[in-house]
Amino acid sequence: MFLFRKVYLLIIFFCLVYFNIFSQTGGANYCADAEPICSSAEFSFANTSNGSSAEIGPDYGCLLTQPNPAWFFLQIGLSGNINLIIEQSSSLGGSPNLDVDFILYGPFINAEDACSTSLTASNTIDCSYSPNGIEDANIPNAISGQYYLLLVTNFSGQPGFISIQQLTGTGSTNCSILESFKACDGDSFALDATTPNAASYLWFVEDVTNLGSFILINGANSATYNVFDSKTYRANALDSTGALIQLYEFNVEFLDTPIFPTSIQPYIICDYYEDNDGVGEFDLNTKTSEILNGLDPILYSVTFYENDADAQMDENPLSNIYHNSNNPETIYARIDNIASVVIECFDIGSFEIGVNLLPEISLNDTYYICINKNGTEVINNPVIDTGLNDEEFTFEWIETSNPSIILSTQSIFEPIQGGSYSVIVINNLTGCINSATATVLESSPPNISATVISEAFADNHIVEVTTTGEGSALFEFSIDNGPWVSNEPNTNTYTFSHISFGEHVIQARDINGCGVASEIVLIMDYPLIFTPNNDGYNDTWQIFGIENQYDAIIYIFDQYGKLLKQLSPTGPGWDGTYNGEFLPESDYWFVVKYRELGESASTQKQFRAHFSLKR
Repeated sequence: MFLFRKVYLLIIFFCLVYFNIFSQTGGANYCADAEPICSSAEFSFANTSNGSSAEIGPDYGCLLTQPNPAWFFLQIGLSGNINLIIEQSSSLGGSPNLDVDFILYGPFINAEDACSTSLTASNTIDCSYSPNGIEDANIPNAISGQYYLLLVTNFSGQPGFISIQQLTGTGSTNCSILESFKACDGDSFALDATTPNAASYLWFVEDVTNLGSFILINGANSATYNVFDSKTYRANALDSTGALIQLYEFNVEFLDTPIFPTSIQPYIICDYYEDNDGVGEFDLNTKTSEILNGLDPILYSVTFYENDADAQMDENPLSNIYHNSNNPETIYARIDNIASVVIECFDIGSFEIGVNLLPEISLNDTYYICINKNGTEVINNPVIDTGLNDEEFTFEWIETSNPSIILSTQSIFEPIQGGSYSVIVINNLTGCINSATATVLESSPPNISATVISEAFADNHIVEVTTTGEGSALFEFSIDNGPWVSNEPNTNTYTFSHISFGEHVIQARDINGCGVASEIVLIMDYPLIFTPNNDGYNDTWQIFGIENQYDAIIYIFDQYGKLLKQLSPTGPGWDGTYNGEFLPESDYWFVVKYRELGESASTQKQFRAHFSLKR
């Protein structure tokens, strides 16, 4: 008795593992989704307790309600009576304590077809709606090859586990229906009908000219049989007396194995993705049709990988949108026959991807062209040069505002007026296209106006310079060939301060190189010191900037008010003598009657100050 119990437990363990492999979950809520079961040992599954109800249509016989349904189908292997024990408990392997019910239909030639039309009262074999945690489902006189449908319901509505097991009966079910007998073309498949206590075996193959009938395979008498064709096979396991112990039926399907094409064209693109650096964006799916090479995309799939190992293991597939990490790079593709998820029939090949760089166009952002020239410009008309070879590339120059007119087809372009100019460049070898745009701005020399805005004899002499120009002209300024200066930001005006007396040259120039203009200003003032020593430098004293005022009067006095000299505004000035005699070092005074530059004689002013004579 101990030995029997031990064997029984091993059988239960094996069956639990076995059924787990083939995903018998007990989760089929509809007849059409019914799962196969083998009753030769216990099958346990977590029940359904979500309050769902079985589908409308079948005649449910004694089941007044059908809560939390689970559908199964089974095939008879060995003819005879079959008794199934159905239990429901709160814990796996626990005592049956939850109400479970069932209904059993059959027999059928095909379980799937029976779901739509044959779940009737006349086809009901057994049914129970008792408030128990244990139910007996009986199939009397079951015939080998027949199918039955079983609906189990969790009337308790509580979560738990349901187990189904055959403990008695002379018949048995065909456990091979749990397996999927599929292989790839070119392979062989070993069918296994090994049965305990079997002394011999008979193998049969379905007669393709008379479906449903089977032909004995002569010489096939072992427990296993290698098959190479998609057919239905049967095996009879016989005891030593020749009596049938078990019947097996195997539906074998050999799947077509796809063949990767011998040659796939490289997938080469231009680098229109982000930087022109050899990294591109590939839509690998565009190669699918070429790789399938006429195979039906509904029956075959193509998946892409970075290496052969991933393709073989079907791991780490690439997304259809792929950015290469090397240039060029090898991509591996795998064609799968998707008719089955049980067996993988596939082939692997590869193709190259690569990225061609776009033409590198070397243009400045901005060029300048001079208009209204005055001959002082330092730049010529611009030459826009792409830096590319006319033999390797094709060029089209257009003005952006009028793109229908091709201005030039050379690598360089010389505009004659301002505008926005674009060039389209095509690499003659790769066909890759790039474009660039340059802006040509018109600029001009200045029209200058320099004005002394401070009064004569002021402590701080100020000159204000104003310029105007055409187009994008911007100007900077210089006084007496000094450094060029401008305001920030540039306003095309500038003010010079603390300018010494006398004549000054004010210049303005276009910062873009389109010419210079100048104007002279006079600052009216006097030297504080003069040195009449005949050294040729500062030997006379005169008021500067007054020489054009012919009506001006200048008097020089000593410190006691004695008139020493009257100067002409156009004369050379005072040499430091009186009546031919040299006067001593001292301070001397002067009075000048003048008018401000640009004012009339009626607005004449008078100014008095002193200066020093040094010897």
